[in-house]
Amino acid sequence: MTRDRRASYLLTGALLCAAFAIKWWYREATVDELGFVLRPVSALVSAITGAASSYDPAAGHLFPTLGILIDRSCSGINFLVIATACFALVIMRRPDAGCSRPLLALLAFAGAYVLTIVVNAGRIVTLVRAAQSGLHLAPRAHEAVGAFFFLGALLISVLLLQRLLTRVPHHITSNTAH
Repeated sequence: MTRDRRASYLLTGALLCAAFAIKWWYREATVDELGFVLRPVSALVSAITGAASSYDPAAGHLFPTLGILIDRSCSGINFLVIATACFALVIMRRPDAGCSRPLLALLAFAGAYVLTIVVNAGRIVTLVRAAQSGLHLAPRAHEAVGAFFFLGALLISVLLLQRLLTRVPHHITSNTAH
């Protein structure tokens, strides 16, 4: 087994361990501990809707005018873990990534974090707008909208990342044709 392949397996194992550790931590995480995700989502929802929120460490971010509470169940941690894993695996499949893989894996987390905040806020605002339009969704339909948003965003972002990483610059192909 080559050294590069061993490094890939080691990095994959480390990412899997990190994913399991985050999921284990999340089981007992409080609203305050999830603030690194909940605060930016709440701020983005507030910026998009113009509605103010109040924060309760035990409950979450309450938007009285919107009739919603952004609590720990709205954190998007599962999406963050899955998106990070998907992005890292796309990056690790690159044969030319070499020793830059750990750095790229950290960038995968950063990209997944930003995507989580944006998609989660978009999901919440869409559900708020639906309720304001008189469309009050049952809990299962609410979950289905969330799944649609998260899975759609994951699919599109993974495909875009794959496309970005496999794209060969035009000047390289035109120079080699001569």
